[in-house]
Amino acid sequence: MIQSNFPWVESPFFKQILKTKNLSEEQKKLATAYNRDGFIVLSDFLPLDLIDRVRKDAEEMAFNKDFPIKTYRDEQRVQDFWQASKASKELAAYQPIIDLLSMLYGREAFPFQTLNFSVGSQQRAHSDTIHFSSLPAKFMCGVWVALEDVTEENGPLFYYPGSQRLPEYNFSQIKESAKNTSYEDYTDYEDFIAGIVAVNNFEKKTFYAKKGDVLIWSSNILHGGSPVLKAGSSRWSQVTHYFFNDCYYYTPMLSNMVTDELFLRLKIVNIATGEKVKPSYNGEKLSYLKTNKTQYIFNNSGNQSQSKLSLLLKNLFRKNK
Repeated sequence: MIQSNFPWVESPFFKQILKTKNLSEEQKKLATAYNRDGFIVLSDFLPLDLIDRVRKDAEEMAFNKDFPIKTYRDEQRVQDFWQASKASKELAAYQPIIDLLSMLYGREAFPFQTLNFSVGSQQRAHSDTIHFSSLPAKFMCGVWVALEDVTEENGPLFYYPGSQRLPEYNFSQIKESAKNTSYEDYTDYEDFIAGIVAVNNFEKKTFYAKKGDVLIWSSNILHGGSPVLKAGSSRWSQVTHYFFNDCYYYTPMLSNMVTDELFLRLKIVNIATGEKVKPSYNGEKLSYLKTNKTQYIFNNSGNQSQSKLSLLLKNLFRKNK
């Protein structure tokens, strides 16, 4: 069998690999759909009492301005509410979901971020890979859970099946300059993705979810939030983002993808265990050097040259402070 450094469910050799897997018929069906479309939908998968508890906590704490939140919060979303809500953490760490993701990707999944929404996001089409990426690539996915029914009125999710097979676009393909980028450049990324959608023949799908429905999507599938047609309508939901063991993790949006200076995510916590994640690359610990306040380059060329390069970069960093 040809080796490939992809999650097996996203491998070019998926069909050959599938034949070697000892899976149930239901698991084969889910894996095949995920490989083809870049997403799967699960109904009646989560306990409804858990759904109700997450929504109750979100209403009473997450979006209650009198309740102190240490992480990011605005009128639309709260990041990492799991730190304050036992129910939100329980949903993010729900073992049957982790087991399913681990089966699909061939590595143990772990939740590292939650986003709780009270209304539809109305986000333009994007891929999660601009925010979360990994080495090896594509070992990341998102899980969206409806905490209430979603109709065309309250801003349902939309997505483009098959778009996960596009390249992982970043600013090295979008901007001519090699300057560092930030979230101030995000609109340029959204405009670029809108152009990509326009020149491809993707079918747009809208997800009219029932309370408790679960949508699992590939890191690179293009998706977003539809307009809210009924003013004042809610769309309670929780998104959990998952990485997989034995990778390095980084944020392309805040990296310089031209010079391969990466914004490494070195303080990731496994929500399920509360433990800090120790990154590696297929079992190998890589050396990396800091090039500025937020970015790093990998260097595995030997201890002596590494020491010289490290000293040079440290001196340059001090001068440029």
